[in-house]
Amino acid sequence: MTTVVTASGFGSAADQVLALVDSLASRTAGSAYANQIASIRERLAGPLRVAIAGRVKAGKSTLLNALVGERLAPTDAGECTRIVSWYRRGQSYQVSAHLIDGQERAIPFQRGEKALELQLGGLTEREIASLDIRWPASTLEQVTLIDTPGLASLNDENSRRTREFLEVDPDHASDADAVIYLMRHAHRSDVDFLEAFMDRSVTAASPVNAVGVLSRADEIGAGRLDAMESATRIALRYRNDETIRELCATVVPLAGLLAETGLTMREDEAGALRALAGSDPQQLDQMLLSADHFCDLHASDLTVEIRRALVDRLGMYGIRLSIQEIRDNGLTTAATLAPRLVQRSGLNELRTVIAQHFLPRARTLQSRGALVALRTVAREMRSSNPELAESIDHEAERIEASAVEFARLRAAHLVASGAAQLRDGEREELDRLLLAGSPAAALGVDGMGPDALRNAALAAIEKWRALSGDPFASQARREVCETAARTGEAVYAATAG
Repeated sequence: MTTVVTASGFGSAADQVLALVDSLASRTAGSAYANQIASIRERLAGPLRVAIAGRVKAGKSTLLNALVGERLAPTDAGECTRIVSWYRRGQSYQVSAHLIDGQERAIPFQRGEKALELQLGGLTEREIASLDIRWPASTLEQVTLIDTPGLASLNDENSRRTREFLEVDPDHASDADAVIYLMRHAHRSDVDFLEAFMDRSVTAASPVNAVGVLSRADEIGAGRLDAMESATRIALRYRNDETIRELCATVVPLAGLLAETGLTMREDEAGALRALAGSDPQQLDQMLLSADHFCDLHASDLTVEIRRALVDRLGMYGIRLSIQEIRDNGLTTAATLAPRLVQRSGLNELRTVIAQHFLPRARTLQSRGALVALRTVAREMRSSNPELAESIDHEAERIEASAVEFARLRAAHLVASGAAQLRDGEREELDRLLLAGSPAAALGVDGMGPDALRNAALAAIEKWRALSGDPFASQARREVCETAARTGEAVYAATAG
């Protein structure tokens, strides 16, 4: 009988890491390390953890709201935006604070018009390590979203919180499996942050676990109707920039406010837009010159409060686009207009990136983080239980060395960073071999039978094994070719049963 190769990977790295963690659960029961092992086990079994990071005012909370499909995260500069906040799938509505001293405290809250309104009581942000928001949203089933304080802020404490949470070093495993990094322009500080987040060890996952977002893209060119087209061209330029390309997989443009409002639009807002679209054309053209003109006291029969609310919800680009859609395409209700706004926002493209780039290798990314965390545990227990600490290190090293999944992640980084010199035509094939989510896709035989898969695997083994033996090739190139050959071997072994 032919063994079916699953789309989750090409080996058993995730299963091996899970087995190691489960064995440690019994061996550390009742000890000071039991909670750490349980936390690692929860990470492996739970959804992929995706952090949203970026500079102050980059639109992180707005993007989180758009991805969830509800207005939950506060988008102003209040106290809660300065705390790392987890948004998880829950059976009920719950908010709790994890305190610096290790305690956990339930936080009263109420659903506000713009965001959740949390009542921290006597707690200050310095006492809170993180906020945990449990929400019964289907969008959180596969991904847990983590909102982080803004980087490069005037308050160094905010930047420190985000860096400590996300940065990887030998003594600390990042709590995030992947990151969505928002940038309005590619500042030097954006590049510095992405470099710090990248783990350069054997299990390195950049650019596999990082994507860039050109945020607030609708504001390009003062919010003209062609703003998103301009943003797409800028994002393409960033994607082709060698410095950016070695740090994140891709860059996509996004109008986060437009996406958030498109997903939460009310019928009264659509009604106000209909009224504007039906007003005198000359008067309307004057209003649409700027936000100041739009909100001028005598500019329209609509009240100033309604017009200011529209600017707050849509921005000038969103207002201009909505009026165009109402006039040209007859999208006059919230039910018809809202999906068009979401489509024009770029949110669907970002969701596709998450679905195609992060989720197919979620277990590998989770296992990568778990191994780093296990090594941290081993380091801490070296004085109290050196035998077990040595055993953990040995098993972690064995898994890393034998698992083709981790080798593929590292090789993908070597290719993307330019560390491995490639010949003409090799880049596309290696990107497919090292980053595709299924064996058939990796070998370019999607939709074909097992015989085609085996033959393609054999061809890949022969080709890349020969190239890996080139004595004049750099070490990085030989490593990439060797990993490509191992990929073919893993597929062939799994299909030859």
